[in-house]
Amino acid sequence: MSRFHSYSPTFNAEELTTLRQAYDDACRKLGLAPSPSNFEDNKRVRDDLALAITNAAKLGERDPGALTNYAIAIGMRHWHLWRE
Repeated sequence: MSRFHSYSPTFNAEELTTLRQAYDDACRKLGLAPSPSNFEDNKRVRDDLALAITNAAKLGERDPGALTNYAIAIGMRHWHLWRE
């Protein structure tokens, strides 16, 4: 299941593809399955990554590498919250 819906009033299809790519890359780099068979595993972490990417994109960022790095940076800052 994608964290990014197929329709968005804010992003076009190409931009959604970029967001999905950044999300998948961030999950992979953090050792998380973007869509694990057990959906609840690491759900909070994956939701936070998707939100970070979406927020950065809403501010105008469209580079998938920059979106990935931003999500990872946010993720690392909140890692202790996810581990609880």
